[in-house]
Amino acid sequence: MEKLRSSLSQSVVILSTIFLFACAIPGSAQVDRSALSGTVTDPSGRLLRQTHITAVENSTELRREVTTDTDGRYDIPELPVGRYTVTFDHPGFASLTFTDVEQVVGRTRTLDAALVISGGQQTVQVASSSELIDSNTAAVTGLIERKQADELPLNGRNWAALTAYVPGAIDTGGSNQRSIRFAGRGLDDSNFSFDGIDETSIINQTQRPWARLSIPLDAIQEFRVDTLLATAEEGATGGAQLAVTSLSGTNRFHGRLFEYLRNDYFDAPEPTWASNGETQQPLRLNQFGGSVGGPIRKDKTFFYIASEAYRQNWGYPVSGDVPSAALRATVLPSSPVYNLINAYPTAGPKAIQTPTSDPNIDILTCACTQVVNENSAMLRLDQHFSDRTTGFMRFNYDRSVDTQPASTVATNVEQRVAAPVNGVLELLHIFSPSLANEAKFGFNRSTDNTYFLSQTGSPYQIAISAADVGPGFGSLNYDYTTIYVGNTFSGIDNLTWLHGRQTIKAGVEVRHIQLNQHYGEHGTATFSTVEALAANQVHKATLTGSLPVNDLRKNWIVGYVQDEFKVRPNFSLNLGARYTVFQIFNEANGKANPFDFDTCGPQGFCGLGASFGHQNYGDIDPRMGFVWSPPQDNRTVVRGGFGMYHEDGQLDDQNLPAKNEIPSYSVTSGSSLQVTYPVDPYFTGTGTISPNAEQRNRKDTYTEQWDLSVQRELPANFVSTFSYVGSHGVHLLETNVVNLIDPATGIAQYPAFAPAIGWRGSIGASSYNGLLVSVRRPFSSGLLVTANYAYTHEIDNGSNGSGDGDEISPQNANCLACEWASGAWDARHVVNGNAVYELPFGRGKQMLNQGGVATAVAGNWQLTTAALARTGFPVNVLLPGSYVAADGNSSTQRPDLVPGVSLTPPGGRTRALWVNPAAFTLPAGEFGDAPRNLVRGPGTWQIDMGAAKTIAFGERAQLEFRSEFYNIFNHPQLGQPQATCVLSTSAPTGCSSGFGSVINTVNLNTAIVNPITPVGSGTPREMQFALRLEF
Repeated sequence: MEKLRSSLSQSVVILSTIFLFACAIPGSAQVDRSALSGTVTDPSGRLLRQTHITAVENSTELRREVTTDTDGRYDIPELPVGRYTVTFDHPGFASLTFTDVEQVVGRTRTLDAALVISGGQQTVQVASSSELIDSNTAAVTGLIERKQADELPLNGRNWAALTAYVPGAIDTGGSNQRSIRFAGRGLDDSNFSFDGIDETSIINQTQRPWARLSIPLDAIQEFRVDTLLATAEEGATGGAQLAVTSLSGTNRFHGRLFEYLRNDYFDAPEPTWASNGETQQPLRLNQFGGSVGGPIRKDKTFFYIASEAYRQNWGYPVSGDVPSAALRATVLPSSPVYNLINAYPTAGPKAIQTPTSDPNIDILTCACTQVVNENSAMLRLDQHFSDRTTGFMRFNYDRSVDTQPASTVATNVEQRVAAPVNGVLELLHIFSPSLANEAKFGFNRSTDNTYFLSQTGSPYQIAISAADVGPGFGSLNYDYTTIYVGNTFSGIDNLTWLHGRQTIKAGVEVRHIQLNQHYGEHGTATFSTVEALAANQVHKATLTGSLPVNDLRKNWIVGYVQDEFKVRPNFSLNLGARYTVFQIFNEANGKANPFDFDTCGPQGFCGLGASFGHQNYGDIDPRMGFVWSPPQDNRTVVRGGFGMYHEDGQLDDQNLPAKNEIPSYSVTSGSSLQVTYPVDPYFTGTGTISPNAEQRNRKDTYTEQWDLSVQRELPANFVSTFSYVGSHGVHLLETNVVNLIDPATGIAQYPAFAPAIGWRGSIGASSYNGLLVSVRRPFSSGLLVTANYAYTHEIDNGSNGSGDGDEISPQNANCLACEWASGAWDARHVVNGNAVYELPFGRGKQMLNQGGVATAVAGNWQLTTAALARTGFPVNVLLPGSYVAADGNSSTQRPDLVPGVSLTPPGGRTRALWVNPAAFTLPAGEFGDAPRNLVRGPGTWQIDMGAAKTIAFGERAQLEFRSEFYNIFNHPQLGQPQATCVLSTSAPTGCSSGFGSVINTVNLNTAIVNPITPVGSGTPREMQFALRLEF
């Protein structure tokens, strides 16, 4: 006990010393390697000191050697991911060798050795399930191994789709980075790293959905997702930590060529189109590429190259309201709106124009096409300078061009270009068996540009109906180009020191962030009626001038220290702390102009060159966890812990002052306001300014997390985990409105500015609690199984994350407590799972392995499956944007509930009517009494399956033919019901027609055209065929 007390005291001193050093040179690290540890005993159980251990990586012959300490313990840190042969040698004992010891990303594996007194040698084949018993950290973790990336049916081959199959994940529809959330957190709470380097889109954490190949599947060795309670080595956000490691070359040349083919002939029609009588639209989709790796110099220098391309040509119907010929005839060529009205398309070879009951409005239906061309490549070079010094470099490039209609008016064509680039240089040196240092430099670039290819000659986006009642035209897009180019430069250094029963890690990172942005002139002109449009009588209008390129700059400076302390062989503590400085953005040329009434007074604008905000220096995050195994039971572990996680938040929410360089004007008028081109001084001179407002003294967002779990190894190489998890989000980014109107006077607080200005600040809060259950069998003996279940509840006051659409303005700007409700992405029950099964027939199998016709036909088949299911998300019933509360706030206003009327339609919930429109009425007071998120939308489930046949060519090559079936039962993946309740004084009760109906599926979950995609989850039944040659 005295020895233990001394060790604990020593641990506190060491932690304090290193923490002070880390604070002096702050930084961070990412987990992209592994470690091996354990004890060595003799037949009586006595610990053996000075035992020699050799670990050799099977494919590259990388060798690491250590000896046990006085307590019979050993540790081998900083091991590359892979399979090892580990040998234990001690004088007087038989040599013991473990083969196929698999080291997985971010995990310390325990491998104990019991030596026997005799000569000769023992060899033990390691059971793969032992790797799943995590006896070192309290993190809630999911591991995706190479077999899953290779074999699971993935619609679109987007690597991010695999993250939907880890504990606590929820796919909202689409199977990409922007549709998958973790453990109640928002999209921008997830942190993505590739070989330890930032892999985000910079302006957001997640990559754009059309950048599917930012990391090609064939470039991935494996990846790990820490859903909750990551150690101090990881951070930058308060949500899941996703660490991807790249494949490297080996001493044997290896590679593959592949092509995946899709055709609409084998697909079921989209349910919405089928219900409208529309036929299946043409689809041609090809994904093809290859990879090759091997030695440049055996045991020393290796290379690996992977390349993949994506080609998609997909037709789909687009319908929108356009001016009729009769209306066009009433507008004279001299009218300012003549060009606007005639910018709307008319019937043509691919478009049909159909009259409606309104003589001024026709419906134009177009057989439109989405064309996506994407190309990606990765190069990795590894160098083993010696057994103590290794290094590698990796470079990734991806470019995706997506061309499709921009709105329901088919001639509005936009082109979106995403071009992620990522690279890293790393050097690892082992100074001694107890001291290792890793240094790396990384670069990440993300380009996200949008170009409108249709030219209307107008800066206005036209909308009709100030009252949101009755027909109007589809949005006419404008010549609006957006440019976002982000760069990050990261310098990282991590030190690992083995000190007795302690593994002490400390690291620093300095990350320089650049964000360059530009957009063209844009605005909206809203007309109360079609007749008002023809007469050029504007109801309200906004206009923002063209923004010159802004050069935004900031730094992250982060440091951490962590102590993995093996108190007893069956009890470990994981103690750490992380310190972060997220510097405030600045515009390199002094062109930004922050706007904040609280810190800059009634004038609002703080002046060009003013600081974007107040710097925070108190972001200290303690992390602690324990792992305990019952005595004499190495098949069960109990884990628990607590941690704090500060984050910077979405950068797209921090660039608002830069957008104020060009003021945005708005004006509301009756019949006196008219639009001219170019916009005349009357509008810009008398319209009120609508700036981008922010909270300059906001606090950095942070999350408190905790968990308690039990993990048990089961028979047949299965492992089960039961976890209680929880988190509390503090200072979450949320939108609100300022400069409200005084209902008594009808005048805004600051009359020179538009009323109800949008504002962002750290006023949000959230709470999450859940039970996570997982069962996993890693691939062995031809079978892999993963299954996860989550029963959770997330509550917030309008924000569950740090941006990217995960926040919503309150109905009453002065009552955030009134918004406390289930979050927008709160699915109470979530199930996901996947499996790979190699049938036991054929060459190298248990049966039919002698050759012949039966072997050729029935041998070497593989079956795969993947499944997703969840209950419905909350639905927030809102009044239209034209409904303005007495304080001037028109955002997220809700109706009153009709007493005694059920929210469920009399005939039950159907796709045609999911929510009862008779349950709502116009508010009797200033605000509606309907709670936020008061009903639930449809749940979803889908099962994907695949079958593959492998034909061997000699010993080194094989050809695989694959068939994959997505949503094989063609279950409709219903999206959210229409939740905008249109009411009027003439019809105050009962929402207008269309309310409560489910129009789209989850993969087409808005009426906007942009999200449409034929890949990912949530589609109708689809089939894909593939050929893959491996050597």
